[in-house]
Amino acid sequence: MVKNLLILNVVIYLGFMFIPNAGPLFSTFALWPFQNPNFRIWQPLTHMFMHSQYDYTHILYNMLALVFLGPAIERWMDSNRFLFFYLACGIGAFLTVAAVNYYNFTFDYAHFMATDYNVPSVGASGAIYGILAAFLWLYPNEKLILFPIPIPIKVKYLIGFYMIKELLATLGYIASSANVAHLAHIGGAIFGFIMIWYWKKNDMDKYRIY
Repeated sequence: MVKNLLILNVVIYLGFMFIPNAGPLFSTFALWPFQNPNFRIWQPLTHMFMHSQYDYTHILYNMLALVFLGPAIERWMDSNRFLFFYLACGIGAFLTVAAVNYYNFTFDYAHFMATDYNVPSVGASGAIYGILAAFLWLYPNEKLILFPIPIPIKVKYLIGFYMIKELLATLGYIASSANVAHLAHIGGAIFGFIMIWYWKKNDMDKYRIY
């Protein structure tokens, strides 16, 4: 399933790169706030298979995480459940952002209309952060090497650092990176953690969802 998801993401990325005048089509499948008239019911699903055409590192880092960490999670839960997990984390990221957007729309209307209202979202980052959360929970003492640092680092420190960094950026305690949806990352991680915690706590074979 990891291979299929990788191929799908790359094919869609390259497709939009080479389709002439693809802007309107890209906008149709990107995720707009549901208060915006450009929002469509399919966008919570389609946006997670699209990536920025202006920054190749967006898809590169997401797919590297999928390829290096995804197989271990897929082996643990099987392919069908992994697909469900991946999609659920991506949609969970959308629901988290949508809930905050609704709050801002209701209680901070002027700021919301000047910022998030006109900004569509794309990317698999919510699903990827769900995978990061699952890997952190299942294999906290495994060691990973983060290029170019040639030193193995335990997962609980490496991924834990990224989770804390995203949380602090979401809450505004550290600078937010431009064009990065930190809240979506946290939303995907939360949904991923809840699912992996539940499945690990309760015998997965006994509590099948398929």
